[in-house]
Amino acid sequence: MPSDFFVSYLHAGLAGSDRSGSPLAAQRAAVARYVRGRGRLAGEVVETGADRRDSEQPGLREALTLCRLRGATLLMAELGAFSEDPAFLRHLSAELRRLDLRFAAADSPEASELTLGIMAALAEAEDRLGVSRTPETMARRHEFYARVTAEWRAQPPAGKGGTPASTSTSMPAAGTARPAAAADHGSLAAPAQRSRERAEQVAPILSEIRAAGALTLEQVANALNALGVPSARGNRWYPMQVTRVEKRLAAGREAHVVEHALHA
Repeated sequence: MPSDFFVSYLHAGLAGSDRSGSPLAAQRAAVARYVRGRGRLAGEVVETGADRRDSEQPGLREALTLCRLRGATLLMAELGAFSEDPAFLRHLSAELRRLDLRFAAADSPEASELTLGIMAALAEAEDRLGVSRTPETMARRHEFYARVTAEWRAQPPAGKGGTPASTSTSMPAAGTARPAAAADHGSLAAPAQRSRERAEQVAPILSEIRAAGALTLEQVANALNALGVPSARGNRWYPMQVTRVEKRLAAGREAHVVEHALHA
């Protein structure tokens, strides 16, 4: 008996083909190779829209529904075609989390439902943070994604759908820390303003790293380094730097709440 079931999610508009000249045939062949020895294909859905980046993605809704009905993992043949489409990656990540479903990609075996949000956040922030997609950087990222996915898969079930209980409670620093005593009550000085802006730039990446299971400051710092995200000074991240950034973000949130209350 196969240990896992998969629902393949294919895209008719993707470039590439196999010997038959059909993009869909190439994707089906990739899916078959991936599923072999891992389980059984429980269904297939083809996204036929002219624009593969259409936010509606009716085929995706159908595929996710089929995954829930059959207890299957959503399997894409070519995730790489969407690696620079953060809107799609973020939407897919959010839907998988909402429905508590697993994800796999035939062309990116290191990817999982845990890594999609990080991929989206990085794609959105690369220009702002000055991150280059060098072969070395991408190799480190793939290794990091593979490690996160493997460690997650190895964990015993600890909640509904086998989701570790830490996932929903793994953001202690971002929303609960008190603002630093030195925060002024008027306009911020230029260095402080730049620090706040930098913190806001990396905030989505921090959030996704936390959501992927990083609980300690050291784990977050190691993840940022593995992903090639530079610190404010262009150096490596250390736990203390993560603490400072998360405190700045918390202070900013509290200041926003106070300002909103005053003008309500």
